[in-house]
Amino acid sequence: MSDYVSSLCKSVNFHLRNLRRIRRFIDQSTCAHAVRSLILSRLDYCNSLLAGISQSDVQRLQSLQNRAARLIYQADRYTPSSPLLRELHWLPVQQRIHFKVLLQVYNNFYRLSPVYLQDLIAKYNPGRRNLRSGNDNTRLAIPSTRRSAGDRSFGVIGPRLWNALPSHIRAAPNVQCFKKLLKTHLFPIE
Repeated sequence: MSDYVSSLCKSVNFHLRNLRRIRRFIDQSTCAHAVRSLILSRLDYCNSLLAGISQSDVQRLQSLQNRAARLIYQADRYTPSSPLLRELHWLPVQQRIHFKVLLQVYNNFYRLSPVYLQDLIAKYNPGRRNLRSGNDNTRLAIPSTRRSAGDRSFGVIGPRLWNALPSHIRAAPNVQCFKKLLKTHLFPIE
């Protein structure tokens, strides 16, 4: 995955440099649209595959997102990026990855995705024991793995993230409501 992150960083840096060159000629709204289409689209493309990558790779991607936010507001490199990201309503990179994974799990859970993806997750069955968790019909079973690569697979990380969500989010009536509740839940409060 580090090779993919390196090539992604190279591509995003190229576009950030080019946008920085023309930034003084465009207004803030136009710059925000350009950043969304050129930078964020690349950061979001297949980012659910990045679930479980090393913290150093996440930090590399986060620094690119921070630079993009600073570019929009024409802030210098020493300006804290958290308030800028909050004002733009952008989730940090790690939460963007979790958002994508959880959205896919929601679609799988409610049978809105292809069958081959639905086969990767299974509902939690407490067996014969009478546990409190047995009453929650939105929980998923987390398969055990023997390798760290298996822990990063969709069939493991998806149910792990899903079960960590509050039950009112997991029971959202439709996709739009789920997205809204999930983004509110994942948005950092600082």
